[in-house]
Amino acid sequence: MIFTGFKRKSNQIFFNNRLSEFLKKSVSISSKEIKQIFVILDSTSNQDKIEKELMNILNISKNNIEFVIFQQKGAKDQIVDELISPKDFGWYGRIKSDKIKAVLTKKYDLLINYSKVDNLYSNLLILQCKAAFRVGFEHLDKRFYDLLINCDSDDFSSFNKELKKYLTILNKL
Repeated sequence: MIFTGFKRKSNQIFFNNRLSEFLKKSVSISSKEIKQIFVILDSTSNQDKIEKELMNILNISKNNIEFVIFQQKGAKDQIVDELISPKDFGWYGRIKSDKIKAVLTKKYDLLINYSKVDNLYSNLLILQCKAAFRVGFEHLDKRFYDLLINCDSDDFSSFNKELKKYLTILNKL
C-alpha cells in the first residue's frame, strides 16, 4: 500500500529526532550488577539456545530475561508472545502494541541486540528502551551501544563468551 511508505518515512523522521536527543544525553554507565536483561532477536529459532546460554554464563534466572523478536513480516501461523512486526508501530514512532509498551516501561540493566542487520523498528525499540548498558554486534550502528563485540553474527556462543569477559572486567557480574 502507498501508506506504508509514508508511515515508514514518518517513523524515520521520529527516529532522527529521537536520535539527536539520545546522543545529546550524557551517558552514565551504571556500575551495579546485572539483574534484568532485555534481548532483541530477529529469529525465533535461536531463542531457546540464547536463553540457556545467558542463564548459564551470566547466572540469571529465566524470569529476569525478556525477549522481543522482530520480524519484518508478521507470521500469521506463529503464535509467539514476543513476536513483533512493523504493524506494532504507528505513525511518528508511536507504539500501538500493548506488549511493547509494557516492555518499554520497565528498566533493564542490560540490553543485548542479536540482530544480524540494522533496521528502523529495532532501532526505535533501542532508543525508547530504558537500559543502563547496551551491547550489540560490531556491524550495528555504533551510536546506540556502550559495547560492540566483533564476531560473526551467527556465532552466538563466542558472542556470549566475549560478553561475559567484558562484563566481568566492568564489574557487572
